Amino acid sequence: MKKNSLKVTAVLGLIMVGLVLGGCGESRSQFAGTYKSVEPFAGKDYVALDLQEDGKGTWVLAGKTVEFTWMVNDGKIFIYTKPGAILVVTPTEGGNMLSADMTGDWHPGCPPGSCVAFKRVKDGG
Repeated sequence: MKKNSLKVTAVLGLIMVGLVLGGCGESRSQFAGTYKSVEPFAGKDYVALDLQEDGKGTWVLAGKTVEFTWMVNDGKIFIYTKPGAILVVTPTEGGNMLSADMTGDWHPGCPPGSCVAFKRVKDGG
């Protein structure tokens, strides 16, 4: 009986360690906030980007909202949409500017003409 309870305790301990380590990653807090595209997207309208600290976010363009989840890894922001798209976003200026690669490919940076630049919007405006 004592052996079984030790095994159960060991397994529960490993599960807890796995959950704690799985939840670890780079902090989102410095990038959480509201951003607006610097220029109209595809010549239509500005994009509003909201990154919430809990890893949820929204992309709003011309009254249409896309919800997504996001995380930070290796200093880049990864946006995951429900249909399966992944956008790689490169923060600059301490997170006050973001450059979103819209090509759908993996690039070390954003190819010219294929990116949307965002600027952080201050609270209340």
